[in-house]
Amino acid sequence: MNKAIGLILLTLGIGLTAGFGANLSPQFRQATLAEGELALAEKRADTLHEAYCASRKEHKMADADGCGKSDPLKGTSAEKLAALEQNSEIMLVKVTHARTEYRIALKKIAPLEAKVESLGTQGPVERLSGWQSVGGAGFLVGLGLLLVGAWMCRKAAGDLATEDEGPDAVDFGVLLGEVRTSIEAMATDMNAMKAPNGTDLDGIKESLEAVQKDALARLCASGPRVQQRYGLQGMASLFSPLSSAERKLNRAWAALVDRHWPEALSSIEGAAADLSEAQAALSELA
Repeated sequence: MNKAIGLILLTLGIGLTAGFGANLSPQFRQATLAEGELALAEKRADTLHEAYCASRKEHKMADADGCGKSDPLKGTSAEKLAALEQNSEIMLVKVTHARTEYRIALKKIAPLEAKVESLGTQGPVERLSGWQSVGGAGFLVGLGLLLVGAWMCRKAAGDLATEDEGPDAVDFGVLLGEVRTSIEAMATDMNAMKAPNGTDLDGIKESLEAVQKDALARLCASGPRVQQRYGLQGMASLFSPLSSAERKLNRAWAALVDRHWPEALSSIEGAAADLSEAQAALSELA
């Protein structure tokens, strides 16, 4: 139940922090909108200027007003308009129409340029202060919910990892010692068999199955409790050789089924070595 509540609080916290954290300070938001409007207006003016230049070229007029090889129009919209006013040549109706549309677009840019200039730039401190006035409270509430939810989930996971599994619960170190002793004894018995027959192979297989289904299965399922006690790095140092031992024991079982004695013996001995490595790592952690 606590874990479910924790997950709900985590979800709410993430949503609130993401939503309020994405807010912009009022002045910065206005400046961003103004710059966007100016960029769109300038793009439209550039498109109309290209259309005007194409019209001049189509009607075989000399390059002028920033078209072709003439000097490009530079500066603000007012400066570009002033440069256009200097050209008093007589044009065809279509060219005049294209030039007029371009001039109108430049006139629309002027107030947008003035607006951007008046808003100016906002420093990081002022921007942070402005953001805090519109989204700071909600962000802090979300952060609080996120921390509480994370703590509840962590506590629920810890309680689940450390709770008893019943009256037969056994410590990880005890289980590891039992598995290691059983596998080493199995390796000793197998080395003592000079000419193993089918009955010997079946007997070893049954002994191996008993270890795999009981102590080894419980050992491999104790990962959460081991992580809770020794941390993620400690768990990795234990379960790396333990996983290797489990794979080799599975290979030994398959070799016994196939009546391949040398491979079964080699896998059992390799698993015993891995279990010894895991027990040495456990001693270092303890």
